[in-house]
Amino acid sequence: MKSIKKEYSNGEVTVVYEPDLCIHSGVCFKGLPQVFQPGTRPWVKMQGGSTQEIINQISRCPSRALSFYMNSPEKTEEEKGPTKALETGRKVEVLENGPLMVEGPITLVRANGKREAMEEVCYFCRCGSSKNKPFCDGSHEELGFKE
Repeated sequence: MKSIKKEYSNGEVTVVYEPDLCIHSGVCFKGLPQVFQPGTRPWVKMQGGSTQEIINQISRCPSRALSFYMNSPEKTEEEKGPTKALETGRKVEVLENGPLMVEGPITLVRANGKREAMEEVCYFCRCGSSKNKPFCDGSHEELGFKE
């Protein structure tokens, strides 16, 4: 079964909606009701907000049913190449033979349920030898950790 994707654009940014992922939390329309209007067609009114407001609201979507990519109208389709979604405020990068680098803001939920706001970049251990888990302490280097 093919999943549905709908796109809405203001020329500068294109919003991608994947209804199969949506959990109907209401975060989108509660935060930016002039853009996100369920029950109307089309339900995304791109002229209702600035590009930055739309991007900021999409980054709050808990299910990731909403994403976006920036348009490049100055380039031809041939020059653009394949369309790629841009990061929506968070980034996880696997560092070669090292930790996972996570750019915040994120919420870290520990095994005991304690929640911590991580505003900056943090590095998570992948080798299992850190003495400061879940964070990396550089133990992978002396261990000779390789992927």
